[in-house]
Order: sequence, then structure tokens, then C-alpha cells
Amino acid sequence: MPRYERDPSPCPVCFAPGGTGGTCGDCGWCPLPEGTPTREQERRLESAQRMFDAVAAARISPVEGRDLPYIRSSRPSDTEWATARRYAQVDTDSAEGFRDRLHQVLAGMPDQGRLSIVEAGETGITVTVVGVDGFGLPRSRRRPTVPWRDLVPMLAAGPVDEPAGGPVDELRFRLAGGFGGVDRIRLWAELERNLTQRLPLPDGHQIMPVCTASGWPVPERALAMLGRGRTQDPPTRLAGGDVAAVVSETVAALPLRGHLELVVVRVDRRTGQVHPDGVRLFAAGDQVGTERSLTFRCVHPHPDGTVLAVATWRDDGPRVLSIGSVHLPEGEHRLRAVLAGAGRIKFLDPAGITPEHRPWSELMATLPDRLAPQVAELDVVCLVDLSGDGSAARRRLAAEFVKLAARRLPEPGRLRVAVIGYGRHDFRMEAEDAGVLQGKWLAPPAAALDTLDRLRQVWTDRIPSAPVEDALHQVAKRITTIPPERKVVMLTLGERPPHPPRDDPSGMLPCPHGHDWGSLLRRVQRHPGLLSVAVLDSAEHLTPAWRRIGGDALLRLDRTDAHKLAAVTRIVVPESGRLAFPLPASEG
Repeated sequence: MPRYERDPSPCPVCFAPGGTGGTCGDCGWCPLPEGTPTREQERRLESAQRMFDAVAAARISPVEGRDLPYIRSSRPSDTEWATARRYAQVDTDSAEGFRDRLHQVLAGMPDQGRLSIVEAGETGITVTVVGVDGFGLPRSRRRPTVPWRDLVPMLAAGPVDEPAGGPVDELRFRLAGGFGGVDRIRLWAELERNLTQRLPLPDGHQIMPVCTASGWPVPERALAMLGRGRTQDPPTRLAGGDVAAVVSETVAALPLRGHLELVVVRVDRRTGQVHPDGVRLFAAGDQVGTERSLTFRCVHPHPDGTVLAVATWRDDGPRVLSIGSVHLPEGEHRLRAVLAGAGRIKFLDPAGITPEHRPWSELMATLPDRLAPQVAELDVVCLVDLSGDGSAARRRLAAEFVKLAARRLPEPGRLRVAVIGYGRHDFRMEAEDAGVLQGKWLAPPAAALDTLDRLRQVWTDRIPSAPVEDALHQVAKRITTIPPERKVVMLTLGERPPHPPRDDPSGMLPCPHGHDWGSLLRRVQRHPGLLSVAVLDSAEHLTPAWRRIGGDALLRLDRTDAHKLAAVTRIVVPESGRLAFPLPASEG
């Protein structure tokens, strides 16, 4: 049995549920007297119905609405249409006012708070959730719109989607208050049921209702249902406002809740260990448009560039907000950035910053355990065996190494090179005191290269040892004159091991001068931070003596070039020791 056969008849004008037969509380219609209505009474009813429908039509369009086919009776007269347009007008809020109100609510939201902006418009209801995450950054997420045809299917009698410029559909007319013939009791029950099922609002969320179909009864009734027990604020009525754009702009314009920092690495002064940290770039309370700058240092720059990452930190680590990379030389550089929005950073300087797409875990994996110390001043002591077929190759490698070091340390005085070439002992009685050494003590790189070029090769005998100990004696005498802050690399290039200081079970002839290579080596190694590297022609003469002389690195001549020597002596940092992140200006 139809609903209206059980309940009192609805109002014939607005179809509000019937009451006691008196004046309609919704539209003010005064019922006709009992009996057959006169033609005048029928015209009065038709006029009231037409006027009621005209108001709904005027809400949709103050121009095209007058010609809607859903208006009962006939087309409204000019006077009726003017009255309908006046009744359809409602007070609305400006987009600026809505933005200010939203800004105030979001600014006062606690950490990890949530705000659900419920927007009821002409096509349906859309919920935008704005929250503050665990890092104090606002985030908004706009959910898909739930269309009215799903919320009030009983009103969807006509087409819902019309082509641009086409007639306004019947559904919109009903939503705007064209309730003629609509069972409003069933309508509100259906709306409430579907709102509960399709638009559940999470507990704990603040609710901000917004109506962009201002004055339309169904959207405003839906907002009242959703806000029941959740908010006492009336809906914001927007005329022509883009809620999504306003929310996005407002969220982006919020001041910072927490500090934003440039990710840097710090170096433990005692152990040299490297760990990530941050240097403040933007402070809590900074507004969008704030520009900040700081100075950082590049030390051992990574070949893939220096990573400039801005992050906000919590106990469990950083959340990276903006990340780029740029190729910079060693030294100090200036970073300049502007706060472009909530958690959005735009780099201004240095020039050439490009987006960095590598995963954060991969970037962190590039960090070395320890930072290789920078070489400020370097003395290279080259001990070169001048005998045998490998003499030319030894001198050539030494020269290439000196040239590479000179490119690394081009400033005058930063690099000095000593060249000591040793030949062989002459054990004939009349020649025991003959000199076996050639070369020059510490000199500029160019002079050292000239010395290397002028070294004379000596002929080889069958004695299986060489006067390495005589060369060590010269180094031990003079190394004490080198300031302790200068890095020293002793590079020995040879084949045969040193003579023992005296007869021993090895059967090798002792040094005619009694030089004890082991004792001399210990004296040399007392210099702070000295590196001792040996390059041998082959492993044929690899003895305990060579293992000690090459205590920091023992290499083969045919497998070694200047770059490898530079890496093992830490003059040039290997890729595994390079830094993808900057250091604070106070470090490095």
C-alpha cells in the first residue's frame, strides 16, 4: 500500500508530510476547504505549486531555470520569476572567508589531528581529510565523490550527466527543492541510510561542513545529518568557490610546525666515524616565502654529485621533503632555499641542482664508515732501485705518481718530493766506500721529476740483495726535520731485499756499512702518520723485510699505476671513501 494511503496526505505544494490539516509548516500553504474546489481555488493551488517549483529552479539557474519542464502548471510570469529568484537567494561566504576560517582551524589542530571537510555540492558529497602527520607536516587527501544518484536514488528519475550547455536534469531540480510528488519521509530515510553506509566519518575527526549548492535542501539536509552530534557549526555556504583549490592553497600556506634541516654528515674527531645529522635551515613558525641560507663544506665529493636533502626529523630518523644533487668541488659553498609551501622547498643556490631519484636507503649506503683525512701538506720520499731490467718502469711509475700528487696539491709548498736512487754495494776491497746512492732530498715536484729523469741505471750483479738499508739510513737521518703535521709517504720501488747488518743464516752478504734496515725502518716509522708502501717487480724476492717495508701496502709493479698508488696512500680518496652528503661549515 502506498505510503500516502497510510499517513495523512502530504502538502499538495511542497509534499511535506501531512499534519493535522492546518497551514503547512514548510511552505505556508493553507489547505482548500472541503468539497470540490472552485476554479479560483484550483488556480490558487497551481500558482502556489508553480511558485514553489520556481524557487527550486531559480536555485539551479536564475536564467535557464525559468524554462525547466519540471515546474508544475506553467512557465512563471515575470513577476513570479523575480519573486522566485529573490526567495532563492541565500547569504553565502566568500572563498577568502572560508580560507581564513580553514586556516584558523588547521593552525590550531594538535599534532596528528584530523579534520574532515565535508563538501556537499551539485554532483554529490566529497570528503577531504586534512591531517598533521607525525613529523608535524599537514597533508590533505580528497576522497572520491559519492554521487547523489547513489545517496538518493529515488530522485534520480532523469539523466544525471548532461553535456555542457544542455538542459538541467531533473535530479538537480529535486535536490534544489523541487519536491512535487516526492515522498519526503522515504527520501530522508533513504538519504540517512545511504550516508551511514557510503560516507562513514572516522571517530576523532573534526568536522567542517561546506555547501557549494547553497540553499539546496537535500545537500544541506545531508550535511546536517552527517554533522549530528559531531559539530555545532553551521555549514559554510560557498557560491562558486573551488573547495579543493582553497584547501590545497591553505594547507600549503600554513607556517611550519617544526624545524626543517639540511641533511649533513658529521665526523667523530676521535675515531673518524661518519654519521648523518642535520643543520637547521628553516625554523618552526616560518611562513611560506621565507628564504634562508647556510654554508656547507664538500669534502671528498662523490662522483655522482653532492646530495642536498631537506628533512624533518623524529626519533626514528628523517623524513626527506626535498632532495636534489649537484656537482661541486671541494670547499665551502652557499645553499639558498625558499619555503615554497608546507614541507615544500625550492633550492635557489648553488646553480645546477637537479632532482635526485635514487632511494634514500641507497644514498645512505654510500656513506663510508670513516672519513679519509684530508691531505693539506705532503712529503713523498721515493726510494728507487736503479739496477735490473725494471729500473725504467720503476722510475716511470714514481714520476707518474709525483705528477698526480702535484695535480692534487698544486699550491706551492704543499707538496715536496725526495728522490733517493740506490744501486748496489761493491764488495771489492778497494771499492767498499764507493757511494751507492743518487738523488736529492725534499724539493718541489718539478725539481724532483728532473732528478728522477737524471737517475743513472747501474749494472746488475748476482748478489740477491740491494742497498735498501743505505737509502733508509738517509731517510732516518733527515725525516726528523719534517714537521709532524705534514703527511709523509715513503714509496720504495725495487726487487731485491736489503742487506742484513751482519752475517746471518740467510747467507746474504751483510751491509758493508753495518746499517741495520730494521732499526732504521723503526726510526722512520716514528714520524706521525707515516705511510710505508713498497712496489716489487715480482713476488720472487718477497721476504719478511719487504713485508715490513711495505707495511701499509705491498704491490706488484706490473699491476700498479699512479692512481692505485694515490688510492692506497690516501692522496686521492677511493670512491668507497667519498661523501655524497655535505659537512657543516664548521667541520671537515
